[in-house]
Amino acid sequence: MAWRTLLDFFAGLATVDAPFVAHDDGYRTRRRTYGDIAADARAFAGRLRDEGIGPDSKIILWSENRPEWLSTLWGCLLQGVVVVPVDYRSSSELMLRIAAIVDARAIVVGDTVPPVVSARPVWRMEQGAGQKVPRAEGQEVTAWVAEPQTIAEIIFTSGATADPKGVVLTHRNILANIVPIEAELGKYRRHLSLLKPIRFLNLLPLSHMFGQSMATFVPPLLEGEVVFMRSLAPQDVVNRIRASRVSVLVCVPKILDVLRDHVIRRIPEAREATPPGTHWIRRWWTYRRVHRMFGFKFWAIVVGAAPLDAELEAFWGELGFVVIQGYGLTETAPVVTLNHPFHGSRGAVGTPISGVEVKIAEDGEILVRGDNVTSGYFNAPEETRSAFRDGWFHTGDIGELDAGGHLRIRGRKKEMIVTPEGLNVFPDDVERVLNGVPGVRESAVVGAALPGASAERVHAVLVTDPGVDIDAVLRAANAQLLDHQKVRAAVLWTGAELPRTEGTRKLRRRELRQWLAGMAAGTAPARRGDEPSRSVGSLLERFAPGRRITGATTVDELGFSSLERVELMMAIEEAFEVTVDEGRFAAATTVADLEALVRPLDEGSEPGPAAVTEPIDFPTWNRSGLARAVRAASLPTWILPPLRLLMSIDVQGLEHLRDLEGPVIFAANHQSHLDTPAILDALPGRWRHDVAPAMLKEFFAAHFFPEGVSRGTRLRTSCAYYLAALFFNAFPLAQRESGTRQTLRYAGELAGDGQSILIFPEGKRTDQGEIIEFQRGVAMLAARLGMPVVPVRIDGLHRILHYTWKYPRRGRGTIRFGPAISLTGNDYKAMALQVEGAVRALLSLIAVAKIWHNI
Repeated sequence: MAWRTLLDFFAGLATVDAPFVAHDDGYRTRRRTYGDIAADARAFAGRLRDEGIGPDSKIILWSENRPEWLSTLWGCLLQGVVVVPVDYRSSSELMLRIAAIVDARAIVVGDTVPPVVSARPVWRMEQGAGQKVPRAEGQEVTAWVAEPQTIAEIIFTSGATADPKGVVLTHRNILANIVPIEAELGKYRRHLSLLKPIRFLNLLPLSHMFGQSMATFVPPLLEGEVVFMRSLAPQDVVNRIRASRVSVLVCVPKILDVLRDHVIRRIPEAREATPPGTHWIRRWWTYRRVHRMFGFKFWAIVVGAAPLDAELEAFWGELGFVVIQGYGLTETAPVVTLNHPFHGSRGAVGTPISGVEVKIAEDGEILVRGDNVTSGYFNAPEETRSAFRDGWFHTGDIGELDAGGHLRIRGRKKEMIVTPEGLNVFPDDVERVLNGVPGVRESAVVGAALPGASAERVHAVLVTDPGVDIDAVLRAANAQLLDHQKVRAAVLWTGAELPRTEGTRKLRRRELRQWLAGMAAGTAPARRGDEPSRSVGSLLERFAPGRRITGATTVDELGFSSLERVELMMAIEEAFEVTVDEGRFAAATTVADLEALVRPLDEGSEPGPAAVTEPIDFPTWNRSGLARAVRAASLPTWILPPLRLLMSIDVQGLEHLRDLEGPVIFAANHQSHLDTPAILDALPGRWRHDVAPAMLKEFFAAHFFPEGVSRGTRLRTSCAYYLAALFFNAFPLAQRESGTRQTLRYAGELAGDGQSILIFPEGKRTDQGEIIEFQRGVAMLAARLGMPVVPVRIDGLHRILHYTWKYPRRGRGTIRFGPAISLTGNDYKAMALQVEGAVRALLSLIAVAKIWHNI
């Protein structure tokens, strides 16, 4: 396809009639179509024009993965504005330094980054999909005419303490990656159509060029859908792959490593390899439980941003999944080589894509040439000259080309450390911080693998004053470093000074790395499959060997990445046979806090709710097509009509629902067992069949906690629970347990299905119809899920069926709906009071209605 610039690509993207992005923010999944993203992009381009931000201006984009990231990117390109993405995991100090380097006109931020204090305009991405950036009405946006050499993005690849270095990428650079992939996919388009819709679960940050390519440019070539999610917990990843029927996972090797542990833990037979030469159908059948766990639509894994261990690649290939890896850099926009999905060479990173030349220098360095290669670094002529010689870009990586033309990476010539998460660490940055710690004379930082692992982590060799505590040094240094920069382990050098070259006095890092490897050769930390330790401290030694770990040691100072924290949580769960609540685990700051999570087990008692959360049995079957049909037929025919013989309900305020778009949260005061059916009866038909009431889990205690309960009681309670779930679409809500995250997640699934939620924030029925304090849960649901709250006032139902009565009495009640209110922020107590006040305010209207009725 003849694309001259990225704007030509956008013109085709905007015409696709299909879902484009699904965003799982940890609570709710929102979806956007190609048309939605295109419309939002044009709206943002209009905002830029209205603000006087035009061609060649720079915009910082600092946000987590979300649909608005894509529309902001395209909006900038439509207006000729240069996008400067910054990893959302970076510090605000680094982001502001980059903004100063490029003289950014504005900073666009997401929801999960820290607050920004800057003299530059700061625009927040709107909360929730579908909300466009405001702009002047009646003004149409005319797309700016770009050229192939026009700068599209500047991506900074280094520096948290030194000056960052920005890679300049043009429209031509990026298209040089897209066009060959489009041509190759064209050969298989007929076969790929059988797999539609193809969904990509992209776990790489969009600020990373590989992650951006696999989200922004590749899915449109297949009219596919990209899924973003916030959690990296393996259970959440597996659930998302299965629930969204994902075809392709895009990730870094570390995520595959964590997923491997999770799979082996759940399905031990996945550890055993089949005999060599086993047909793929036989292997698929052998590991069918694994495929059932992920869902049968899942078949491929695309890995990038860091080296993939051959053993890890073999594991997933043995299970029957296609593992695709490549090689590239930000400077090559990003792909240089790519493995063919079905004709790859294990252990290699593929052959050069069309239009890209690769050769190996005499010293083994990989050299690259092609239209995808950057023209240089932003305002850095010296760095640009040193990276290019004789028309070839010097990658700094060491490799070789085998007989089949496949590239194999052998190491790195340059000193940069690439973590398993695909993040770059420059030793000078870390050494500058270490050398600033009192007592440190000099330091050397190198990448070294933990014993038994191939992935590199940041290690330090120190020369210190006598008596200096190394742990204290690391604690002070790591407090100043980003997560991926933190020093994992440090050792004292045996000499008076570190080894350096004679003339330039450069550190001999290769010699230091070999010395560290020799020291580690005798260590043998626990490996996967070993007998689990009963000490959290000993578990930590697997991740930070050689460190002195006490109860006061902080998790932060050990230098764990976010993925390694997930891996540690899994290790604790496996060792102590518990399910650890993620929120409480994230709140643990010291080793003592981690020990407290599992201490009840060591003491021989049952784990309390403060430590462990058992999964809540939320119903999903009652959202099936059959269950909905049964509910739609039953409510208006034989469930609700008999209630009208018992009570007469005055319904008011329906005008507030007339133009309201769902889903919403109906928040009502609680008087009687009749509250839910009365509200359902009062609602118009278009709302009634898409409401899920929250029911008190403790009311069905015999069903959820059957131990010590008679068989008859258990049977009656279980029948009542299943009937409520079927005919009223109800779901359990615990009042005295942890599990908030699971409840929010389930509520998010309901909202994603377009269903509103009915909740009684008081948490119990009142004695005389009075209103008591609303609990904070309603505010948390509304704020986290981005759902408006409709206040509902109930009056008089306690005089028809009081919660202490066995039989009802005939009577009259009133239900009034108020105008919807929006809740934002995290002051849940204040927001709950706001909802309570809105419900109370409806009382005067009800009283007036009663007086009018009597007249």
